[in-house]
Amino acid sequence: MMEVDKDFITVVLNEALMAGKRKVVIRSDLMETDLLVVDLDRQEVQGVVREDVYDEALSRMARAVGDRLARDLPNYLDLREALQASLLLPPSNLDGLMAEIYRVTERRGDPYRFPRQMCFGLDTNLLYRRLFSRLLLAGTRCGVRPFDPQKVQLLIPSMAEEELSRRVGRKYDKRDVEELKRALRDRSVAEELFNCLDKGGRKALNGQAEVAALRQRYSCWSAQGGSFVEDKEVRDDEMLGSVADEMLEQRVDVLFLTNDDKTRAHANAHKVPSLPISYPYEVPSTIQYDPWLLTELVYDLSILHTSLTLKGTGVRIRGEWMGKTVDDYRSERVRVIALQGSEIGEMLARDMRVISAIKSRFPWKELV
Repeated sequence: MMEVDKDFITVVLNEALMAGKRKVVIRSDLMETDLLVVDLDRQEVQGVVREDVYDEALSRMARAVGDRLARDLPNYLDLREALQASLLLPPSNLDGLMAEIYRVTERRGDPYRFPRQMCFGLDTNLLYRRLFSRLLLAGTRCGVRPFDPQKVQLLIPSMAEEELSRRVGRKYDKRDVEELKRALRDRSVAEELFNCLDKGGRKALNGQAEVAALRQRYSCWSAQGGSFVEDKEVRDDEMLGSVADEMLEQRVDVLFLTNDDKTRAHANAHKVPSLPISYPYEVPSTIQYDPWLLTELVYDLSILHTSLTLKGTGVRIRGEWMGKTVDDYRSERVRVIALQGSEIGEMLARDMRVISAIKSRFPWKELV
């Protein structure tokens, strides 16, 4: 068992390909169903589970556990959002967003001509989807040209961060673990979940990891203000009010980005320009991918489903385990487990030794 940065998922897939595994089936150990097939030769995701097939597996699991755990199980919407967040299903108006980003970088390069700079305000739903950190990994298949993130200013409302913080709370107790153990054929999948966060908390910590990543790579600041309330519409209105105040105080132009059309109405009421980020709803049967973005997909799925098996490789990837810390989430770490008889287990252990030796000798963090 190895606790590694998520980039090691790429190493796992490379070793699988070199071992002759041209296609890898990714299976949810929690839902006991296959999610998709990765064709490593063609760089395609194939055979994404159909919604009706997935819903049947979800219903089966929901009947085997209590109502509260049934509501916590990852659903098909979560799967679709993971595909969107990985940019395997990029926003339908990504070209328009990138045009705005390129325009902003050009303005930053000519402050005499453009003394009033523009920044992008981010709604919470785009922090969950990790849009801006993954734009830096996207390539030609997404139609994204390289850009300098330090020339892109991001405005993150403090209320968005507070919403993420408030979603981190409930953990699985012994009763939850016992329910899952009775429902699952592989009881070890449930045994590792004692005192772990529920699905909402895991997604929120992934959103917090996005905020941390953005502050490392982009030029970021916060829009303070607004009162947090549970009513989403009132909360969004408060958040856009704080963004409008920040625009006036800092004398900057803000383009607020959101996946929620109702939030745009609040933005309009506060005279904040906005741009909807629209994702495709239909999931095609075959999807081309950039290798680094596939890693992001597997990582997100491991958090949603807690444990994935890469069928045919003897490798399991866990995104949640007993004792996982907030720092593990911010460092985006997973557990890679080579099961008994794994064909690539020895190669992965060797790769880990080599990577650890390189990191111990070179200032690799300064080179990233």
